Amino acid sequence: MPDTLIQFRAEAAGITPTALEQWGATDPTGRRLSANTYHLTLDDKPFPAVSGELILQRYPADEWRDALLTMRDAGCTVVSSYLFWGLVEPRAGEFDFTGSNDIRRFAELCAELGLLFAPRIGPFDNSEYLLGGLPPWLYGMPLVERSNDPLYLERVRLYFEKVAEQLRGLYWSDGGPIVIVQLENELSHAPNDWRTLFGYTATDHRGPEDGAAFGAHMSALRETAIEAGITPPFFAMTAWGLPDDVRSEDFLPTYGAYMDLHPQPGGNHVLTTFQAGEYPYRGQRPTAFCELGTGSPARADYRSMTAAGSVVTTAITRFASVESLFLGYYLYHGGTNPVRGDGFGWTTKGPDFPLRSYDFWAPVSEFGERRESFHRLLPLNLFVREFGADLAPTQVVEPQHPVIDPEDDRLRTILRADHGTGFLFYANYGNNVPLPDREDAGFEVALADGTVAFPRRSALSIASGAVGILPIGLSLGAGLTLVSATAQPLARLGGDGAPVVVFHADDQGDVEFTIAGVTTDEVTGAERVFAESDGVTVVVAVADGAEFQVRGPAGTATIVVIPTTHAESSALVPTASGTRLLTTDAEVGRVDDTVVLSRILPIGTAPSAALIRRPGVGDDLSATLPATVAEPPITVTSLSEGRALLTASDPAADLEELWLDVAYSGDIVRLFDAATGLLVGDDFSRGIPWRVKLGRFTDQLRGAGLQLRVEPISTRVEVPNDEGILLDHAERPVGDARIDDLAFLQRVSRAVPIGDLFPER
Repeated sequence: MPDTLIQFRAEAAGITPTALEQWGATDPTGRRLSANTYHLTLDDKPFPAVSGELILQRYPADEWRDALLTMRDAGCTVVSSYLFWGLVEPRAGEFDFTGSNDIRRFAELCAELGLLFAPRIGPFDNSEYLLGGLPPWLYGMPLVERSNDPLYLERVRLYFEKVAEQLRGLYWSDGGPIVIVQLENELSHAPNDWRTLFGYTATDHRGPEDGAAFGAHMSALRETAIEAGITPPFFAMTAWGLPDDVRSEDFLPTYGAYMDLHPQPGGNHVLTTFQAGEYPYRGQRPTAFCELGTGSPARADYRSMTAAGSVVTTAITRFASVESLFLGYYLYHGGTNPVRGDGFGWTTKGPDFPLRSYDFWAPVSEFGERRESFHRLLPLNLFVREFGADLAPTQVVEPQHPVIDPEDDRLRTILRADHGTGFLFYANYGNNVPLPDREDAGFEVALADGTVAFPRRSALSIASGAVGILPIGLSLGAGLTLVSATAQPLARLGGDGAPVVVFHADDQGDVEFTIAGVTTDEVTGAERVFAESDGVTVVVAVADGAEFQVRGPAGTATIVVIPTTHAESSALVPTASGTRLLTTDAEVGRVDDTVVLSRILPIGTAPSAALIRRPGVGDDLSATLPATVAEPPITVTSLSEGRALLTASDPAADLEELWLDVAYSGDIVRLFDAATGLLVGDDFSRGIPWRVKLGRFTDQLRGAGLQLRVEPISTRVEVPNDEGILLDHAERPVGDARIDDLAFLQRVSRAVPIGDLFPER
């Protein structure tokens, strides 16, 4: 018997959804996007979604396409974005949808790249943004914001009508990408803090204080939006606050969860465990996630670098604990706060936030760099996309002895099951107190169609910090059923008669697959094949990848196993003969008919080889990435110990892919346009270099330059005058303010035609 045996004794019979006929829309080709009481549907089949937030007004419009491609590379199928009312209507009655306010162009780019779009139009959007995006002039009008005050609803109507003009013809019913529109945000929960704007004694109004008024306001906003011409298949709301009196047919409820939003001293967070929490509409309408937290907004007193383990654990413990097919993250791609007016109109929620940076320590930085959490989330995102239909009919089943107390150091598990099929989710992560390695774990699952116990022929080791998903009763195609496996499904490739199913696992040790109803003679390509009373068990080593075939009644299925580290840097590539998978030791993305490999490397790096693996298709390949430039095309002029001026040494040099690591000692570093004196970037010190894409500022570098300026920690002291009356204050520096090092880097890349990687046979 395994040292760690976890038993599930409930006989899961699955869920029975009821169609929500009043929801959804039909596109011009006849495809019906709708919903049932558990998940979204497309032509009455499950429609899994992976959504990530990229806020268009916090990102340069000329970089939107690259950012959206990165989101697609991350496995996202939906892009969500706040729209801040105060930016598009800076003065009452004057609207601006140009530049980074051009929501129409953003939506059209989503459509071009095959992404769906979920705008979050407010009128209030929290998002650590000034007044939650409410226009500053609203305070001076005789109305009550975030209420059914007729004058407030009239201002909202005018705003919604202008948004509707921008989005006309872009909804699902038009053949466009817009599938969800969120109204309001954190009503009755998050404050619109007028003090931020006026400085002293200006109260907020968070919205209704009881459920009935909450529901009445949400309904009024929905009616106003529809009358204005906003007609998505679904309206959504953040379902925290006072949601109890919102009619069930009105809104798709969406939820959030953050392990690292604030300091979490002491023991482990409750989000390290599988607990369903409060989902009051569960089984009445779909449960969706819009804010599974990927990081935390930087503040002076909390400068988090959210661990990738926290991010993926939060996602998997919340998503698995309720019958959901909608995985949604906030924030997926960092950004930069815009400024208003003369360029000094800061738009942050409060003075303790960076004035420009809204990086969030997201999976993709505010300058477009992919972080560890980008890679850690990719296998989960692909699982939801590729196996969501298999997950759809399952219900949540807790283990016989669930982990409730996050201080409990046992392995955390939960099951999503339907009769004889399902997925077992596990998490072995502690955000403050690491959980132990598990050398010999096992599971016994009693389902309606019988009991499944595994592993059978090998030991299952689960490392400290690991999370995973193990299939039970999974259809492989070719008439074959996978009874159980100790590897996580990643992708389905190939056709019906010759399916290829890709799994991944930790590359230390073995994994096993038990396939029903076949004999050892029907397995090829594997050395360790064991006959079972119900089929065969195949054991393979993961270290360098493995592949074997199983002949079934309707064809032959190929099972491919790759290390999880490979899955975390992989891409699904469409070809004329079907979807293919590749993995690489470089950053990988798909642009049009090419696969683009790239790296950010120090200046002076020689050409380097990028390995390309093609699991289930052919031998490994390599592509040569070009050398970086020999010397940085930048002149650095030291102005003082804590200040430096950067200018292009050769105005004709290509600066687009130039990056800079700024190592500094101090409290904050700021980056200014030297010609105008305007702040263009800032960073609270976290004890690591600040990585900046200089290519974003080519015009400044070719002109008067960019000034870096480091400031120390300081304390405010009162300064009396001669009469002893306190009228003034001074800032007393504490510690250094010094630029320690400037290291230049360059992103180098190579585009490889898909046809060269996967030639048609």
